[in-house]
Amino acid sequence: MSILSFFSGSEEVSVSEVVETFSDPACDDSFISGNTDAMLTNSRYGLILNRHNSAEYDSHVQALAWVSMEKDMALVPAKPVDDDSHSHPGEEGVELPSFYLDRHAVTNHQYAKFIAEGGYSQTDYWPREIWPNLLQFVDSTGYAGPRFWRNGKCPRDKETHPVVGISWFEARAFALWCGKRLPTSLEWQHAASWCTGKNGRGRSVRYPWGNTFSPEKTNTWAGGPGETVPVDEYYDGCTPNGVYQLIGNVWEWVATQFQYDVGTSGLRVNFEQPLAEIRGGAFDTYFETQATCQFRTGQPFLYRADNLGFRCCLPANQLREPPSPDAFD
Repeated sequence: MSILSFFSGSEEVSVSEVVETFSDPACDDSFISGNTDAMLTNSRYGLILNRHNSAEYDSHVQALAWVSMEKDMALVPAKPVDDDSHSHPGEEGVELPSFYLDRHAVTNHQYAKFIAEGGYSQTDYWPREIWPNLLQFVDSTGYAGPRFWRNGKCPRDKETHPVVGISWFEARAFALWCGKRLPTSLEWQHAASWCTGKNGRGRSVRYPWGNTFSPEKTNTWAGGPGETVPVDEYYDGCTPNGVYQLIGNVWEWVATQFQYDVGTSGLRVNFEQPLAEIRGGAFDTYFETQATCQFRTGQPFLYRADNLGFRCCLPANQLREPPSPDAFD
C-alpha cells in the first residue's frame, strides 16, 4: 500500500476510524523502553498511566506520573456534539468523552528527546507502509529529524519554540513514543472553543478568549513578530483551563482526514491525495477568518512546513485510577 492510498480505501472515512487505526495511545509493551525515572524525565507518563498497558508500576510512580500529567495537560470535560460545532457529517448528538490536552504545543526540546531515544529507527512507531519515507524525514543537513534543524539539532534559541518541519507521521510517532495520541478535529475544537451556556451547551466562542479577534492575544500576522515564539507566551490568549496558543503561532496536525463539504448540499470535494486536517492558524496567518476555533483546512500527510506543529492528548477513560493520597507524599 502506498502513502497515497493510506486513507483512500473508501470515499467515507470517519473520525473514529482514523483515530482507531492510526492514533490510539500505546497499549503494547513494545512501546515501553527505559526505566521509570527516564520515562518520567522525558514526560512519557502516558505509558505509565495507560490502563491497557500490562506493565505494573507501584503507587508512588503512578502518583508522580499523575502529578506530571496534570502539570503538563489540561482536563477538557465531556460535551455533546451539536450543530454549532461545525462537526463532520453524522457526528451531531454524539457525546464527546472527556480527555486531557497538552497545555502547550510540543517543543523542539521535547522532540529532541524522542530523537535521542531512537524514535526514527524504531519501526514500532511507524506504519509499515511509510517505512520507505523515513529516509525523507531528515533535517537540512541530512540527519533524521525536523526539516529545518541542522546537524540533528534545533537552534539553541528555539528550544522552547514549537517543533515545526515535521510530517503528520512524525507527529504521530512522537505521540506513540510518549503514550499519547493526536487529538481528533472535534477534540481540538472542543478544547479551543468553550461554550457560553451551562453544562457544556450553548454557543461556542470563535476564539479561546471570546468572540472578538484580539491581535495582542495571539501570534498571527496582525500582531506577532513574523516568526514562532516560545510556547508559553500569549497567556491572555489561553483557554479558561490554561491551554496556550490554540490560535496562532503554528498550525496543528490533528487525527482527522480533511474532507471539504460544499455548503449544505452534501457534496464533498475529492482531492488528488488524502489530506490531514490542520487547525488554529499560525504566525503568518493573514486572514482573521482562518485564525478561529472553527476554521479547518488540510495538508498532505507528508507535508513539512515552518508554520506547522502539533500537541497531544490522552483520553480520560483510558487512564489508571489515581492512587491514594498517601502515594503523593
